Amino acid sequence: MLQADALMGQEKYEQAISYLEKAEGIERFNIDIYLSKGVAYANMDDLENAKKEFEKALKINKKEGIVYFHLGNIEMLQGNKAKGIELYNNAIAYGFDDAQIYFSLGLMYEEENNDDLAIRNYSKAILRDPNRADIRIRKVRIFIKNQKLQEALQALDELILSNPDVFEGYHLKYLVLVSLEKYDEAEHVLNDAIELFPKDPAFAIDKASLLISKKEYHEALAEINNIEREYVLELDDKHSIEMEKSRAYAFLEDMEGTISSLLEAKEIALQYEPPRMDIEATYLLMNCYLNNENYEKVLEYALEIKKAKEENYYSLAAYYYEPLALKFLGKIDEADELFKKAVEYYRSVSLTSPGLIDSYAFRIMALRELKDYEKALELAEYLVNVRDDLAESHTLKATILEDLGRKEEAKIERAKALELGGMVSELPANNQ
Repeated sequence: MLQADALMGQEKYEQAISYLEKAEGIERFNIDIYLSKGVAYANMDDLENAKKEFEKALKINKKEGIVYFHLGNIEMLQGNKAKGIELYNNAIAYGFDDAQIYFSLGLMYEEENNDDLAIRNYSKAILRDPNRADIRIRKVRIFIKNQKLQEALQALDELILSNPDVFEGYHLKYLVLVSLEKYDEAEHVLNDAIELFPKDPAFAIDKASLLISKKEYHEALAEINNIEREYVLELDDKHSIEMEKSRAYAFLEDMEGTISSLLEAKEIALQYEPPRMDIEATYLLMNCYLNNENYEKVLEYALEIKKAKEENYYSLAAYYYEPLALKFLGKIDEADELFKKAVEYYRSVSLTSPGLIDSYAFRIMALRELKDYEKALELAEYLVNVRDDLAESHTLKATILEDLGRKEEAKIERAKALELGGMVSELPANNQ
């Protein structure tokens, strides 16, 4: 068994199993043999044989909590969540109270977008193992996702206190403080982090990003130049630098600089193994070329994003930008046909993911291009009812009301959008 453990530590699972089988031949009723064999098979992705070994362990002792935990993991990996939860509960009932079981439950609930239960289980896991930084980070990310920024800050302070050498604690705290526009506190966090990690360029890049947030764009570009001179940069660092450059140039209304940095970011992504398609940079380039009225490039990048077949905001946008580019290129019939397909696509997305607000927004914009203003207004009113706190909801509704000639109602919606920090006009004028 000791020899098997040594082989397991070297990830030589097949050899480990052969030694465990020798052990089994000597002592058939040793539960640890079957536990180890089950873990070895699971690490080889042979879940059925893993399950058989754990079930053998249960025959020796039906009240061994850790066995139920391992069986629960197998069921979770096979997609049988209800059975997995049942087995986890059995594990807890029989005294297995390890942090990992609550962490596993938290991951499952997070995957199901049940953030309250995910937080509850992560909190239980942290109580059992306060030094597990990975659990604390998952909890923080849920708070940030749900815009519970004060709760995130408290959790981050606890993370930094328990794990002062963990990079993510300082980085995430910096991001939250920037979101709250607490720039002086954010700078203080970065200075502490740079002292702890003097050779890591990531915090220096964060400092450049902070300068952009403070509207000190030229200073940010100077800081980036210094980073490029002083630090050894990995591909991730180089990519982050180009994205920050593009932000600074965009705020300086330097379209040439913005496009150049975004193109460089795309090129860096292709240097990874395997090469990556930088969907964010591609989306931003698509908008730059739309601004420059280079509709051939808009079309090219919309098709590139669609080809990636990723489910996110950028892929949603591509289904709208493709026909929009065709419209500006004078291919009206082709554009209208694709706008119709886009409406159906967004409808299917909203049915499967009703909480995905962007699918409604792009559907409204596509309906507007088809001059189906009544349907667009119906959806815009729904969007306002669902997310009255979003400036974009009111801007979309205002635009459709203007298309319908209802100017006074549109003014009210634009005023609400401005109150929420939105722009007065965010959509291109529709060619009547």
